[in-house]
Amino acid sequence: MALQSLNAFLIALRMMESGGDYHAVNTLNFLGAYQFGEAALIDLGYVRRDGDPYDNNYAGGWTGKHGVDSAKEFLASRTVQDRAAEAWVKLMWHYIEAENLDRHAWTEVGGRELAPSGMLAASHLLGTYALEEYIRTDGRADLRDPYGMPISSYIARMADVDVPFGPKEPRKTLSTSGRNDS
Repeated sequence: MALQSLNAFLIALRMMESGGDYHAVNTLNFLGAYQFGEAALIDLGYVRRDGDPYDNNYAGGWTGKHGVDSAKEFLASRTVQDRAAEAWVKLMWHYIEAENLDRHAWTEVGGRELAPSGMLAASHLLGTYALEEYIRTDGRADLRDPYGMPISSYIARMADVDVPFGPKEPRKTLSTSGRNDS
């Protein structure tokens, strides 16, 4: 179940990010099906740190991890991108836990229920600190990426995709007496 749900999440994420195009490079030089930036690829061990990990120029060079020595080689390998995405999602959940944001799973924030999958998608879009700001302000800080995509959109669009992270959804059934039977 865990691998199946992770695969479903990765498929949904790459469709949102690039329409599933493993060769995609956007105008800000984010790479591949999952639109990885330099900072993420540094965290994952594919790229060496340079003076600015957020400028997406990859000037630190590639490490050779999984046989990848360039952006061109990264873009050419579906397998490497999928492996990177799987590792990235696990790392993002670790970041969510490190900031104690996982305690907000299945709570309502800004009129939306925070499913772990939506939290992961939001963190992928703008980072864990943007998710934290969204939660802290009860959704009023609906930060956007440089293309105008709001974090709330990723939270909502990915809410129904199961992931093998975080607490499972609480039962919400009511008995005939009106008491919550969870």
